[in-house]
Amino acid sequence: MFRKKQTNTRYVRQRSDRMLHLQVSSPRIVFFQSRKAVWGVFKIVIVLAALGAAGIYGTRYVQNHFLTSPEFALRHLELKTNGFLNESEVAQIAQIDPNGTIFSFDIDLAEARLIARPEVVTAVVERRLPDTVKITLTERVPVAWIACPKLGMAGRNPLSGMLMDADGVIFTCQGSLWDVARNLPVIDIGVAEAHEFPLGEKMTNKNAARALSLITLVDDVVKGEWTVKRVAVANFYKLVITSNDGVEATFGMYEHRRQLNDLIAARNHAKETGRELEWINLLPKHNIPGNFKEPSAQANDGLTSVND
Repeated sequence: MFRKKQTNTRYVRQRSDRMLHLQVSSPRIVFFQSRKAVWGVFKIVIVLAALGAAGIYGTRYVQNHFLTSPEFALRHLELKTNGFLNESEVAQIAQIDPNGTIFSFDIDLAEARLIARPEVVTAVVERRLPDTVKITLTERVPVAWIACPKLGMAGRNPLSGMLMDADGVIFTCQGSLWDVARNLPVIDIGVAEAHEFPLGEKMTNKNAARALSLITLVDDVVKGEWTVKRVAVANFYKLVITSNDGVEATFGMYEHRRQLNDLIAARNHAKETGRELEWINLLPKHNIPGNFKEPSAQANDGLTSVND
């Protein structure tokens, strides 16, 4: 009997695989393949360009809509502040166009412009649809002027004057701030250096800092019964204050609370005895020298102890 010839299936499969992997190459085939690839890339570029153009157009349309639409016209500017800047001043500083829309300015830039002002501590700008911008400010509240002819700083002068808050931060007198600062006390420091009073930062002059501390203490204790008009740094150990009623009192650089209590006692004594205090030296703890104003036109040059 004849046996059926068997075929090696593994050999056949390997040979078929080799046949499938054969590639026929010719210039014409390469040309068509390259053209197909280029056309595919071209279509992708067209799609991306169309998407980009649509995105740009859409962005411009949205921007123009929000920037020019009467629906979002700025009609209300709400200002909340503890200080003295008004709405028009704030809008000018932040560069907010009152005739524009609530989207016609950059919030971050507006806040940065406001905070850049030395008299502003914090600034928050918010949009509220459809027509309102709300601005919340924390301003520095001035408590005194700095006067130093050498540095060109004049007290109670809106042009060349410099103000300070209770922390000793220096800033200029701007706009309506003059209306509330014109009667503030003046610290006359005499000799100082410019670097001791950096604009927008805390001063580093120790004598001015002690004078400011004295003014703050008087405001806290006296409660407006009388006020400090001027504090002069007489030398390295002495401050001379002049009050709004003309009393001149000499303080040291330290022990201000004790000295202020002595001044209040002397004032009360003068009031109880029907007299007015003219000057007093508060440096001694006992037998404090001072003088009372004469009720008549005749001057009295003698010294009188306020302890009598």
